[in-house]
Amino acid sequence: MDFGKRKIIAELGMTHDGSLGQAKCMIKAAAECGVDAVKLQTHISEAETVRNAPKPPYFKGEGRYEFFKRTAFDMDQWKELKECAAENKVEFISSPFSIEAIDFLLELGIDCFKVPSGEITNIPYLVHLAEAKVPVIVSSGMSSLKELDECMEIFLKRSSNVALMQCTSEYPCGPEHVGLNIIDLFKERYPGVPLGFSDHTSGVWASIAAFERGARLIEKHFTLSKLMYGPDAKMSMEPGEMALLCSSVRSLETALLNPVDKEKTDRFNEMKVIFQKSIVAVKEIPKGTAITEDMIGYKKPGTGIPTKFYKEIIGKKTRRELRFDDIIGFDDIEGLEKG
Repeated sequence: MDFGKRKIIAELGMTHDGSLGQAKCMIKAAAECGVDAVKLQTHISEAETVRNAPKPPYFKGEGRYEFFKRTAFDMDQWKELKECAAENKVEFISSPFSIEAIDFLLELGIDCFKVPSGEITNIPYLVHLAEAKVPVIVSSGMSSLKELDECMEIFLKRSSNVALMQCTSEYPCGPEHVGLNIIDLFKERYPGVPLGFSDHTSGVWASIAAFERGARLIEKHFTLSKLMYGPDAKMSMEPGEMALLCSSVRSLETALLNPVDKEKTDRFNEMKVIFQKSIVAVKEIPKGTAITEDMIGYKKPGTGIPTKFYKEIIGKKTRRELRFDDIIGFDDIEGLEKG
């Protein structure tokens, strides 16, 4: 994965609910929205969690061990998903939640890893992943700066192909906790490291603001419907929203890459003629008459004497008879020079 280019990542998470067909539909739909990459999660329950581990408040229904066990794909299914991503011309990313999951994805030939924020303090996991020499995106999520420093040191010592995302582990995340300022902090703290933003807010505003602030990677949860099963669906983007995000970010990128020069207005010349105004006669003015202020007005189009000459025209004589609504030209007035 090239971290030097803008990437919009659709986080599919586990919203597929273990359905291979549904996961493929999500990949295809995300690609049609215009994303650059899709991301899934790789859970191996017995390697990741004890059976009675506590659940986060947003996780309802079945236990997490059982959920991850039930919704896991085998290697053949993962190969189908990777192929589906390739067919739809999007990069394929996954978050491994154990060392065993890292090895599983290495065998698959994953394009890029994403480190979940809960693994930031899992030093053996980080070392194992860094030594794999595969592109890695680190999510800052719930981590302190000290924890991030330790994590980034591991990757930067072993591999330069690492990116860092500002993220707040709240689902959904309120505006007061987004932390756009952290992007600036990361620029100073980790110079040269490509930055991104994993967006858990509602809508597109935070992602657009983060991109303008310098985040090159934008990640947003994606679902076919907010009514789908699982902890992520309700705070995910449906296809229409994701398409809006993609088009908005691309339009912003185009705007940022094309600064406007206000001195270059030639392309508006035709518009100026239509919308700007000229000095016109508002009554009959005989030839040789000295112009007074009550004889003139200011009307479209801008083909005559520009209105900025309204003072200079006063007191000067006409070279021809002017009728009501005649546009007055420089040749119609004695002693008036074009300026």
